[in-house]
Amino acid sequence: MVSQLVRLQALAFWRAPYLGGRIALAMAKGGGVVYAVGSALIIGFVWPDLLGVVAPLLDPVALVETWGLPALAAAAAGRVVFQDVPTRGAMAFLTLPVSRQQIAAGVLVRSVPSPFGIVPLAFAVPFAARTVRAASGVEAAWAFVVAVLALVVASHALLIVWKTRLGARPVPTIATVGSVLAAVAALEWVTGGLLAHVRTGGLGALIALCALAGVSLGLAYRALVAGLYLDAVGQRKRQRRVSGGFEEGGVRAFVDLDRRLVARATFSRSTLTNAAVVSIVMTVGSLVLAERFPLEVATDLVLIFSTGTVAGSLGQYAVPFASRWFDRLLTLPDGLETFVRAKYAGIAAGTVGLGAVQALVVLVMAPAEAWLIGVSVLFSLGVLAPAALLGSTLGPKPLDVSERLLFVNTQSFGAQALVASTAVVAGIALTTAGPTRGALVAMALGCAGVALSPVWLGWITRRISRHRHRLAARFRTAL
Repeated sequence: MVSQLVRLQALAFWRAPYLGGRIALAMAKGGGVVYAVGSALIIGFVWPDLLGVVAPLLDPVALVETWGLPALAAAAAGRVVFQDVPTRGAMAFLTLPVSRQQIAAGVLVRSVPSPFGIVPLAFAVPFAARTVRAASGVEAAWAFVVAVLALVVASHALLIVWKTRLGARPVPTIATVGSVLAAVAALEWVTGGLLAHVRTGGLGALIALCALAGVSLGLAYRALVAGLYLDAVGQRKRQRRVSGGFEEGGVRAFVDLDRRLVARATFSRSTLTNAAVVSIVMTVGSLVLAERFPLEVATDLVLIFSTGTVAGSLGQYAVPFASRWFDRLLTLPDGLETFVRAKYAGIAAGTVGLGAVQALVVLVMAPAEAWLIGVSVLFSLGVLAPAALLGSTLGPKPLDVSERLLFVNTQSFGAQALVASTAVVAGIALTTAGPTRGALVAMALGCAGVALSPVWLGWITRRISRHRHRLAARFRTAL
């Protein structure tokens, strides 16, 4: 099964559109992975020598044990953004007499090779073999490696649970992942330093970590089995119910169509939920770090973008969300205009809703910074949303919003560059004018963008109209 999945992924790679761009991106990613793994191996081996030159008074083992868990947590967060679950090839087996359990097991094994798991182990193994063994013995070195491996396995399993079940069951998925993370945090708190406790003979903590990794793998397997289920009846119901928006027409009908898609379709619901959760986690993390380190500019930048994840995510998929009905859009009077205006209205509703939640979080943790949430809402609606909506017109790829599994990558490099450019603008304003004045500049830009929304919404509509036949052909003929 694993070899068949690899073969199908290779075929999908070579037969998909934009092959030249895919090859260039794969070469860039491969070079980055080789560099990261090689650097981790070298640093892991020479870590005590390197630290002896830079900071000779620090203990190399204690420093790694202090920052090891936060580093692994950062890698786990990176998984959510950059790593996908290889389920695309597995979908071909669902029509064959092959058990879903076998397909899920194949996907689980196939998903193991990942830079987010290889790089931490590439550092931990030589570090334990040389530094930990010299400080505490061979058994301690083995315990250290096993503990890091268990944490890496748990983070990988949680990624699978998150990306396969978030759209179908948002609340239980968030509760499951949060429970595992809370268990790791509890072990860290009870032991007074999980990795240090394991190294010094904490067999109970090591067994608990291994058990947690095993439970996480079991949850990942069950999530894949459930996620591969083809709910044909549910899809027919969704298609029949959401078709009314195009029969009625008008901005309100399109907004209602998007609302139904978010409520009933896995992809759109996953996109929105993931954006909201990541945004809240970033806000809480930045406020916690701000209490310990002088990171005022960085904290303000995160808060200004605290609602931007929803605006950026929904905006990037504005045009691709219509790929199934794009031909029908072309036949409606003022269909494209009302469609674009409805997309902006949906982005505004999601942004304001997330802003209300973020305001409660900031009022509890740092009341003096709560005004930045208002700046974030205005900046998202006036600067980030136009950039994301424009990016959705740059080479959009067709989407199936009724997919049960979330494996679709970001739309295009152009869309990502436009969204990233807004962060550059806000960062320049904060660093040159200072935190307070920079935030006021960002708010002014947002107000200007909102005031000029009829102008840029009309321009985006005209751009889509000029390329409408090419877009429709791409949606119809792309693999």
